[in-house]
Amino acid sequence: MRVKFWGTRGSVPTPGRATEKFGGNTACVEIIAQDHRLILDAGTGIRELGLVLAEEGPSKSTLVFSHLHWDHIQGLPFFSPLFLKGFEITIFAPPQLKSPLQMVLNKQMATDVFPVDFADLSADIRFKTLSQGGITTGPFRITALPQSHPGGSWAYRVEADGRTLYYSTDNETDPDAVDEDRTRQITAYRGANLLVVDGQYTLHEYPARRGWGHGVLEHVVKLATEAEVDRVAITHHDPMRDDEELNALERRIRKLAPDLRLFFARDGLAVVV
Repeated sequence: MRVKFWGTRGSVPTPGRATEKFGGNTACVEIIAQDHRLILDAGTGIRELGLVLAEEGPSKSTLVFSHLHWDHIQGLPFFSPLFLKGFEITIFAPPQLKSPLQMVLNKQMATDVFPVDFADLSADIRFKTLSQGGITTGPFRITALPQSHPGGSWAYRVEADGRTLYYSTDNETDPDAVDEDRTRQITAYRGANLLVVDGQYTLHEYPARRGWGHGVLEHVVKLATEAEVDRVAITHHDPMRDDEELNALERRIRKLAPDLRLFFARDGLAVVV
């Protein structure tokens, strides 16, 4: 699998010179296997991905959402392939949404707030629901797992070509969780060749942000170490952190687990799993 990070920021886009290295786009990850494309989340990072795809010409893509908060959907109206004939986009809704996915996306592009209605898009767009038991699409086997986040969110275990990526953003990993919860999380991570995981807060910051639904860096690293994952990509960076802060934080977190292959994801970074 080839993985590219198009958006790695949490909560809100952060453009500017102070975030040039890690980037300011919100969540979007592209996975390629056997010429099939899977897109995880449609934050503002999906806009740049769309420009590349439009330049390459008609193709098929599968898009899966972890949940429907603004920072994970706000780039979709600017995803160029939606407006072009010949593109086929299958959009999977997470399990157990409070409102139908198509209804939410329609509202995001209603005429009061956006110049083009969702119904007027030219691409072949198909909506499906991703059952918790999982689905197979192309070479990808995708399994959904519930997470701890206000309003709910879903992690995805993506398997293809004998490799496994575990995508877990917007998940509160409480350092004070009972052993049962901790064991469940370690079990979920286990076997991942690449763990893409929310690490928005530090252990020091967490008490004031308890219940906000995001990962605690030191705790995530400890869980990943115990799960014996191959490699960890920290994502969903706090919008208040600039490049200098993220560089320093990455160095500090690496020292906590020197045997763990860990990096902070950044917009535009591509890796092979």
